Amino acid sequence: MILLKIKHIDAGGRLDKYLLKFLKDAPTSFIYKMLRKKNIVLNGKKAAGNEFLKENDEVKLFLADETIVKFGGKVTLSQTADREYVATAEDSIEGSSDDSLYNFLKSLKWEFDEPKVIYEDRDIIILNKPVNVLSQIAKRGDISMNEWLISYLINSKSLTAEDMLTVKPAVVNRLDRNTSGIILAGKTLTGLRFLSDIIKARTLKKYYLTIVKGEVLKNFTAEAYLLKNDNHNTVKIYQDKVEGADYIKTAYEVLEVKGGHSLLKVELITGKSHQIRAHLSFLGYPVIGDGKYGLKSENTDYRRMGLSSQFLHSYEIQFPKFEGEFAYLSGKKFNAKLPERLEKVSNKLGFNI
Repeated sequence: MILLKIKHIDAGGRLDKYLLKFLKDAPTSFIYKMLRKKNIVLNGKKAAGNEFLKENDEVKLFLADETIVKFGGKVTLSQTADREYVATAEDSIEGSSDDSLYNFLKSLKWEFDEPKVIYEDRDIIILNKPVNVLSQIAKRGDISMNEWLISYLINSKSLTAEDMLTVKPAVVNRLDRNTSGIILAGKTLTGLRFLSDIIKARTLKKYYLTIVKGEVLKNFTAEAYLLKNDNHNTVKIYQDKVEGADYIKTAYEVLEVKGGHSLLKVELITGKSHQIRAHLSFLGYPVIGDGKYGLKSENTDYRRMGLSSQFLHSYEIQFPKFEGEFAYLSGKKFNAKLPERLEKVSNKLGFNI
C-alpha cells in the first residue's frame, strides 16, 4: 500500500485529475477501475473520482510498486517506515534531456533582468516582469516567466519534486514580450483557480501607464473590434463588427500633457492581444517607441532617448470585493514600479511619474 497525503498545493483539485497526473501513463479506464474495486480509496472510503480534495486528505493506493512505477512515468519511489510515498520527478524539459525538469529549473540560467516579487502568500504570487521577457513560452526552447517562477519557488523551498508530479505553478495573465509590469501566478491549485476565475469574470481591475504621441485633451472610453492575424502576430482595429473580430473596450484617463505627448492611465476592460497599442494607434495616439503600431519616423528619436520598445507598463491591479478563502485580498491594490529605462525617457519628455 502506498499512502499519498494531500498537501495544500494540491487542495481544491478533483481526485481523478490528481490521480491522472500522479499516474500519468495510466489510461483513464484504469484509474476508474481501481476506484470501483477500492484499490484506490480516499480517507479510507470508496471514492468515485469526482471528489474535491482537501488539505490532509489521505489517498491510499493498494497497488504493487511495479504498477506505480509503470504508470508513474519517470518516477523514483522511496518510502518511509509507514510506507508514505516520497517522489523524485525525472521528467525532461524540452532541450534538456540529460537533466530532470526539477534539477533543470532549480539551476536555471536566467539571462534577462530579474523579475521582482511584489507580493506573495502560500497560494498566489504577484511579479513585476521586465522588458524582453516572455510571459509564457511561444516555441520550443523558450524560457519564460513560468520557468523563472518555478525556479524561484524551488530555490525558496516552496516547491518540491513531489509537488511537481501533480501541480505546476503557472502564470495566469499575459503581457507582450516588450511590455513590463504586473504578472499574476498561482502557486497552488486553489490559487490558480481563484486568479483564473476573477480574470475570466473581468472583476480584476488592470491599469497601465503609457506615453503617446499627440495631445489627448479629455478622459474617454472607447469601444471597437479587434481582428488578429496569427501568421504575422499583428492585429487590426475596426470601428464596426467584422467577421472573426473580437469586441474590445478600453478606458483612458489623461494624467498630463506636455510638448505634443500625453501621459495616460489606461484601464484594460477587455484583454485582447495588443489591444492597448493597436487601439491607441487606431485612435490617432500611437504609443511612443512601438515598432508595430507606432510612428516609425518618430521612433528613431525615441531610440536616441534610450527607448528600445513601446512605452507601456502594467502598473496597477485592484482585486474585487469578495468574501471566503481569499477575503484578505478583497479590494486590495498592488503596484509595479516603473522600469528605470521608462522613468528616464519620461523625465526627458518632461513627465514626472
